[in-house]
Amino acid sequence: MKRTKTLVALLSGILVIGISPLQASQPEFEAGFIEGYKSVKGDMVFVPMTPIAPFTPLGSTPFREGIKAGIQAAKK
Repeated sequence: MKRTKTLVALLSGILVIGISPLQASQPEFEAGFIEGYKSVKGDMVFVPMTPIAPFTPLGSTPFREGIKAGIQAAKK
């Protein structure tokens, strides 16, 4: 029983640590998404809800990925 509780606590900690970087990059991704969307549609447009930030590939930033996602959303 004690071993199960320890395992659950360990897995919970790993999950929280794994999700933390995603939450930290969401505001940067959102700012990039808005900028990318408005670069195609114009400044006086209603921007749709921002999607959840994906994993950022090496050599990129959450802001840059947000810009790319915003441009793709505006072209649809």
